[in-house]
Amino acid sequence: MLKCIKSLALAILILHFTIFSRLLFASELECDFQQLTNRVYVIVGSDHQSCSKKEIEHPLTNPSIVVGDSGVIVIDPGSSLQVGRLVLKRIKSLTDKPVVAIFNSHIHGLYWLGNQAIKDRFPDARIYAHKRMIERIEGGEGSFWERTITGKYLGEKTKYISPSISLNGGETKSIAGIILKVHHINHAHTDHDILIEVPEEKALFLGGLVVEPEVPSQGVPQDANFKGQIAAIQYAIDIGAEKYIPGRGKPGGIELPKRSLRFLAALYAGVESYYKEGLADFEIVGKLKTNLSEFEQWYDFTLLGGVVSQMYLQIENESF
Repeated sequence: MLKCIKSLALAILILHFTIFSRLLFASELECDFQQLTNRVYVIVGSDHQSCSKKEIEHPLTNPSIVVGDSGVIVIDPGSSLQVGRLVLKRIKSLTDKPVVAIFNSHIHGLYWLGNQAIKDRFPDARIYAHKRMIERIEGGEGSFWERTITGKYLGEKTKYISPSISLNGGETKSIAGIILKVHHINHAHTDHDILIEVPEEKALFLGGLVVEPEVPSQGVPQDANFKGQIAAIQYAIDIGAEKYIPGRGKPGGIELPKRSLRFLAALYAGVESYYKEGLADFEIVGKLKTNLSEFEQWYDFTLLGGVVSQMYLQIENESF
């Protein structure tokens, strides 16, 4: 009898340990990296089934890494100190290699305030960004994004860390045994977007240029030049990558930027056409929501007015 009781107790203990282990493992998978190619990994922060929205502790964008021969390259480490630490924890689960470089695609704080955590852990890591982004940070926008995104958070505060290596676009960098090509296509989503190409992996990081499913540039429409953004997306398509990594949303093949281009080009053409008919911007919004109803499931589609108003102003300015 005693032997049976001991066996039962052992079985219960094993069952509890198994359940606990599975729960622990499941929690570790939250906001985990998804392997996209041999060397490229992405956290799809806007996929709230795998990475729930949790204040500033979980990413809303797509922190990504390229694992090189001697180190790790981080692309857009996320929106806060806490997100940056999460990214580091997930890197640790993949490799013991140090982070040697960070690339920031553009100024919007959701993408780069995680710099602080990376530099705290790896102070020798070099941070690359377009020279105009660095100018804008030093001109006051670093503090603005720090306050806007993390200022109300009651926990440990995020401090912005500015990039230290200035880029113009057109550079080819060899880092940790990986070749990276930097592309800049004039004023698009911002006046300084960079696209990071990893030719060996046939992968292209799009930054804020393409976000899906989301209305392009809806968050800060006044920062965008929409005609330039259309041209820049076409440029990204022409690179002919096999894997496209958007700033937000799930990575995909060439159909991803093509879909975004189709939406943005149709939106711009619609605003331009209705402008020529003499309609005001607020009159145009309802018509375009109907015309583009196939995209109505995209985030912020109901807030299309901000993008339409900026397009209207840009078209109006070009007409003079």
